[in-house]
Amino acid sequence: MSKLLTMLSAGALALTLSGIATAADNDQNSQQPRAQQPNDPAAGGATASQRDQEYLAALKKCEPLSGADKSKCVEAARKKYGQM
Repeated sequence: MSKLLTMLSAGALALTLSGIATAADNDQNSQQPRAQQPNDPAAGGATASQRDQEYLAALKKCEPLSGADKSKCVEAARKKYGQM
């Protein structure tokens, strides 16, 4: 009888631990960041990658500038493309 009780206890413990592990896996999957929707109204109809490329192009235009002019150019690009 004690062998049967030991086997049942071990089985119950194994099922409990597998349930906890499965729940932890589900929590990790739900915490992954989601991609921005391609038709975000705040993006003005542009997809996220297009908007990012436009932002990077605007920043490239600021590279040859220096000092206050460069700061103003970068700030203008950030405001225009919402990269605060």
